[in-house]
Amino acid sequence: MSDENVNRSIRELRLRLGMTQEEFAHAVAVTFSTVNRWENGHAKPSKLARRSIEALARRGAPRRDGAAGGDRIGGEAERLAVDSAMIVESHQ
Repeated sequence: MSDENVNRSIRELRLRLGMTQEEFAHAVAVTFSTVNRWENGHAKPSKLARRSIEALARRGAPRRDGAAGGDRIGGEAERLAVDSAMIVESHQ
């Protein structure tokens, strides 16, 4: 998978989770500007960040009320985990 595809996959994952860049950044413990650089192709996630992205894809986005959002996205969680696994594999 090319770097462009990784960047696009991160953006697509974030959008499918219904998150802003700021929310996504908070969920994977990075800064807003880091997520922005990933999505715009100016940087790629570290191994630690890729693990956080994969974990977020598996569990789903947190709901606005603070509860886990896995139920909210239903069957998407498995597909998102596959997408994030592709991100991890492309940088190993």
